[in-house]
Amino acid sequence: MSLSSFESVACPRCGFPELAPQIVIVEPISTPPEYLRSNHLPPDSIIASARREVAAAETGIAFIEETMSDLERVLAQLRLRRQGLHNFITDHRRVLAPIRRLPAELLSEIFSHCVQRDAYEWDPTRNMEWILVQVSRAWRAVSISMPQIWSCISISYESAPKNIDLKAALLLQLERSAHCPLTVDFHLDFGFCSPERRISVLEALFSARGRWQCVNIHLTEAEFSHFRSHTLFPKLTKLGLGINSSKDECTFDSIFQATPALQELYYKGRTDDDWISRARPVTSLSQIQCFPLSQLRRLDLLDLAYYPSELLSVLGLACNILDLRLRACFGLSAAQVDPKTLPNLVSLDVAECDSTILGFIITPILRRLTISLFRYTPSGISDDLVSFMTRTGPSLTDLTLRQAPARGDLLELLALAPHLTRLSMERMITPIGLDFIKGLTCGLGERNLVLHVVSLELTGFFSHVDSLLAMLTSRCISGTLRSARIGGAEHLADIQERLLALGLNLVDLRKS
Repeated sequence: MSLSSFESVACPRCGFPELAPQIVIVEPISTPPEYLRSNHLPPDSIIASARREVAAAETGIAFIEETMSDLERVLAQLRLRRQGLHNFITDHRRVLAPIRRLPAELLSEIFSHCVQRDAYEWDPTRNMEWILVQVSRAWRAVSISMPQIWSCISISYESAPKNIDLKAALLLQLERSAHCPLTVDFHLDFGFCSPERRISVLEALFSARGRWQCVNIHLTEAEFSHFRSHTLFPKLTKLGLGINSSKDECTFDSIFQATPALQELYYKGRTDDDWISRARPVTSLSQIQCFPLSQLRRLDLLDLAYYPSELLSVLGLACNILDLRLRACFGLSAAQVDPKTLPNLVSLDVAECDSTILGFIITPILRRLTISLFRYTPSGISDDLVSFMTRTGPSLTDLTLRQAPARGDLLELLALAPHLTRLSMERMITPIGLDFIKGLTCGLGERNLVLHVVSLELTGFFSHVDSLLAMLTSRCISGTLRSARIGGAEHLADIQERLLALGLNLVDLRKS
């Protein structure tokens, strides 16, 4: 075996290497096969020849390894040079980036869309507005000049970082929000956050109370007392208020007695599961009578326990509301109370277990009604709900029923609202059978219950898919139906294909 020497060669592209080896490897002379594949002793001549060839092969290996080392050093240099060129290109492409040519007005519009998100969780270590100020001086200047992107603060135990000074970060954000109205959501968990930390954050929030516009806040009795002197909220239009073991009915007077612009009130309390065995419910609605109820347009009362008389006294003051939502447990009313008329109410959301109150309110122009029947009993729908639908059904155009039974008494309830244009029956608790679907389309006395329905939603377990398809096709062809959402039926893909074959593509089919 013989090896050639290096020849001077230069690469026409990169100039490396200056010396390139040209290696000509001659195959060594092998020992005859009969000695390679046996244990026979070869003659001395073959032994001497084999030793020479092995020594030459070892020399060739050493030479090749040395050459490979030289080539690896050359490759390492080329890699370093290539990386340097890549870095050069990356740096200079940043200089040529089109975003550098955008005016500050357009850049601020982009930043506004970056910051917007549905579930806002305030975290100075991860929120987009805090990241933008760290990119460059130009971006920092634009971000700080946009107070609107700093005006939303939502603090909860899950989102609040533990390794930073929340109060200092909050004060900085309030400073950057300038004079913009604030949206505040404060719900630090009572069990996992120390009272001192809660108070320090609340002090920062209350320092900007003059700019509160939309607020959802959950406080303790001690925190109510701590902020008794803060009594002016001139821009507050939407308030969500949660209490925790509050027993002082005058507490709210000391805090929220000046809310001249309040339009929406979401009042959330705590109930005692055993309150029925007590003398009276645990929370009194007289706590919120200090608010300017007469100017409210929306009122939500959640997780409370009170007598109908207490609610009616509040509704008597909030007589101009447009939207009312009740999620509570009503006590038994020992005394007869006069019904209250809500002349402007157009939307009502109530649970079946609270339907007692429906016997005490009059809503002459009600348009939207939402009923949750999660405590439905085999005895049927309550008489209070039937009576209420009898009075208001002719004016209803939008009806939502949640967890309702697919039974005849539900069809009788729908028959009391002949002018519906939107009907939604969500998560029905009994199978939707053939009789119910026929009753829905044919109605009582051969009258169609959904004659004017434009939008239909029906979710649950269907026991007869063919009847569902017949209902959809018949209504789509001969009726006014324009959109439908169906969930829970089997073979939804087949139904969709058959509808498309008929030229119908208005149904959103989804699994339950």
